[in-house]
Amino acid sequence: MDDKTGSGDVEIREGAESRTRGAREGILQAAVELIARDGFDGVRLADIAGRAGVSNALVHYHFDSRERLLTDALAYSLTREEARLERRTRQSHRDRPAERLADLIDFGLPLTHDDVLECRLWAELKIRSTGSAEMSSKLAEFRGRLLDPLASVVDAGLRTGDFSGCDPADVATVAMALLEGLTHRLITETGGLTLSDARRLAARQLALAVGYAGDLPFRPLPDPGPQSIDLQAPRPRRRRAPRPSSRP
Repeated sequence: MDDKTGSGDVEIREGAESRTRGAREGILQAAVELIARDGFDGVRLADIAGRAGVSNALVHYHFDSRERLLTDALAYSLTREEARLERRTRQSHRDRPAERLADLIDFGLPLTHDDVLECRLWAELKIRSTGSAEMSSKLAEFRGRLLDPLASVVDAGLRTGDFSGCDPADVATVAMALLEGLTHRLITETGGLTLSDARRLAARQLALAVGYAGDLPFRPLPDPGPQSIDLQAPRPRRRRAPRPSSRP
């Protein structure tokens, strides 16, 4: 085979793969935004295709069911958040257990607009997991991705002596329940609990749970980011087809 021909084939293949990944990510981002705004039952695959600027056929090519699209959209959002947390932690050299616990509290609260979108997807998945073994399994998988880092940082704090008198798995379970409850209030209530209040309450309870005497060292709250969609927008009404006239 000619070297130039081989190189050209590789470039064409890589370009096609890149476009495919880009199209899939565009579909997932559109799904995140529309499901968060209109609810899972209020969104059609055609709506997502239109927002992503792709054909209906391409959406069906990547996702064989609406349920698969929901779980993949949440996985996509969660993976982005995990990568963002890892970058922030690495860049600021926050490796002490108390710092890592503070960062994980922030990870579990809706600090940014994207966080709010993800929380609404979580709510949709929880509702549907009770009637679907597949979706229940995905929910458990996602919860594990959140529980493991919490248990790991508590275990690290016990080994360094920063934390004491606690069980890592128990603390992780309680922490997740606490953060989910606070998050639910933050995204469903207006004019009540503030983000600063939620962070303070979570920090106080989890510091007690792990036997940490000081205040957890939080970073400044981040910029919430642009409001790319109106989360309070009314759900669009489906237009009914006109009834055929009974007149001759």
